[in-house]
Amino acid sequence: MWNDQSVVGGGFFNSTNQFGAANTPNQAQKTGRRTSRTAPIVIRQALHSGDGDVTIWGTEIMIVCIVARVRNIRMQSTKITYTIQDITGRMRAVFWLDQEAMEEDDKSTPKVQVNDYVQIYGNVKTNKGKKVLMAFKIMPVTDVNAITFHYLQCINNKLKMEANSKKEKVEVNPTSAMLPANSMVGMNDNSSVNGLNPRQMMVFNLIRASTLEQGISKQDMFVTLKDRMSQMEFENILEWMCGEGHIYSTIDEEHFRATDAF
Repeated sequence: MWNDQSVVGGGFFNSTNQFGAANTPNQAQKTGRRTSRTAPIVIRQALHSGDGDVTIWGTEIMIVCIVARVRNIRMQSTKITYTIQDITGRMRAVFWLDQEAMEEDDKSTPKVQVNDYVQIYGNVKTNKGKKVLMAFKIMPVTDVNAITFHYLQCINNKLKMEANSKKEKVEVNPTSAMLPANSMVGMNDNSSVNGLNPRQMMVFNLIRASTLEQGISKQDMFVTLKDRMSQMEFENILEWMCGEGHIYSTIDEEHFRATDAF
């Protein structure tokens, strides 16, 4: 395996703007950003991302893929916290355990050890001012060539997004430009906050406000929301937010937590 320490501190991966982080020049305004479901990144990109999703040349990445080496593992009853490191930096990755699946078999727990290389899929979140990877899937890397291939994918992906960004022209709405900064014109029930509309935010805020380690139950949520939405709409919102990575189930399929609170 590569010696990680030997290459930190210089080169392509050490430049924040090379990957189009929050301060990248020429990137489109937030209202004109594109989105990508999944993209490979290096840890430095995650550490230098803004408050929202990781952004590469105006494209917001919903789910990231990182290949890194495990430097420490902390086991708890409901989650495993990994310290991971690649040639660009080090961060924590949190993997929540499925208690029901663990009772049936032990295949739900990632089979990795300290110093193993892993491929991780998840969301980058901010907790107490630090970036954390909320991991959905962790797989051991068995072929050293996969590490090189991942870095080449990161470079290729960045170059493609940079090329696409430069082709696009940011359109400015002249009517909107004349409105005062605090104007409420144009805001309605379909407006969104962090990608969620007001109906979805009602459900999300209930989940995020829970201080219980197992999260809030579906039944308790619906008791609060039953006068505002139907059960079908409520179920559809939960399913959509799970699929988009905003929330996840904990001890069973009836309890949920927000991915930015742990």
